[in-house]
Amino acid sequence: MISKKLVAASILAAMGTSAHAIGFKAGEWEMDISGSVNAYYNTTSCDNVGQTGASGALGVCGSTATGQDRTTIQNGLLPGFIVFSASTKQEGYDLKAVISIDPGTTNTGAGAFSGGVGQTVGDQRRVYLQFGNAEMGTIKAGRDIGLFGQNAILNDMSLLAVGGGSGYNGVLNTTLGSIGAGYIYTEFQPQITYTTPAIGNLSLSAGVFQPKNLGGTGTAENSSPGFQGLATYSLGNTGKLWASFINQSQKSTTANTDRKLNGYEAGGTLNFGELSLTGNYFGGSGVGTTLIGFGGYDANGGKRDSQGYFTQATYKITPKTKIGVNYGSSSLDATGADTAANTLMLDQTNQYVLGLYHNLTPSLTIGAEYINIEQKYQGGTLAQRSQKGEASTFAVGAIIFF
Repeated sequence: MISKKLVAASILAAMGTSAHAIGFKAGEWEMDISGSVNAYYNTTSCDNVGQTGASGALGVCGSTATGQDRTTIQNGLLPGFIVFSASTKQEGYDLKAVISIDPGTTNTGAGAFSGGVGQTVGDQRRVYLQFGNAEMGTIKAGRDIGLFGQNAILNDMSLLAVGGGSGYNGVLNTTLGSIGAGYIYTEFQPQITYTTPAIGNLSLSAGVFQPKNLGGTGTAENSSPGFQGLATYSLGNTGKLWASFINQSQKSTTANTDRKLNGYEAGGTLNFGELSLTGNYFGGSGVGTTLIGFGGYDANGGKRDSQGYFTQATYKITPKTKIGVNYGSSSLDATGADTAANTLMLDQTNQYVLGLYHNLTPSLTIGAEYINIEQKYQGGTLAQRSQKGEASTFAVGAIIFF
């Protein structure tokens, strides 16, 4: 069933959990290999490129110019990936190790004849060890998906397809879904995370994360880790609820230029027969709207507030076919320094997606989406503010899990 089996497979993959596609035993170790490949044909029409130099704004057209169309064949919101995992039980502890390779169809070649030729392998999103048991909980150490923002992207229907960002022609290795237009990208980050034993239907996780460089003047010391936490409450077949937070402080060698960020989110998915409803809200200071910390500070290092919401409805019209619509909006607030300097910066990014997804086989999904995105600005001149960024994309393709 498309709404459960394939989405579950993509979530398991993003979490670095094997889908047991290929399994064998080596001594006392269970070895598993699983993966996915996807490709989408995308046509992006750039009505107006907008203000690509505006602070905190990730342009809506990518490398496509105003009035131009761009056709690409690339992977969608998920890269291709293959996940290797090894697990065993020793002296009462469940042990596990996970390594993934996550290539895309990225076009990065330079020159007039590079289209469709230049390619980058991609990245390595997951490499971690894990140990624990039902009594003590689980400790994870290594690189894996973050806690803050995790559920927003994992419940985005475009996880199996494209969403925004195809105009970048694959230089980001994936498209964007509703990243920057409803939620912040969770990112795959080095971490040491502890998950408590199950407390009824409640799951609690918290961890220390390698600190991100938050910019600023002087040299960042990054002497303290970042912190993230996540609470998830299962409603069984009815859905789930979640809430998470992020916090980081960064010291600088230049006086009065230390930086901090903090953010929170809350959301849930509720199922009513064939209808599924999802909502997520985030807010914070210094956290930005797209990537963690991106656009979160003014020129003086003052924290900008940001907020956003993501809503979605999907409906299974047959056991194998699902339709869906989502809408997301992210906004960035100017500081007093921004206002005084009349800084040209992002005001709001809005996006809606219409999707059709058909489960051709238990492992293969055919998807088609229409995506429309607009971006508004604040500060600067009236002429600059009136140049609203706007683009639309049609995407069709397929994704396979094994």
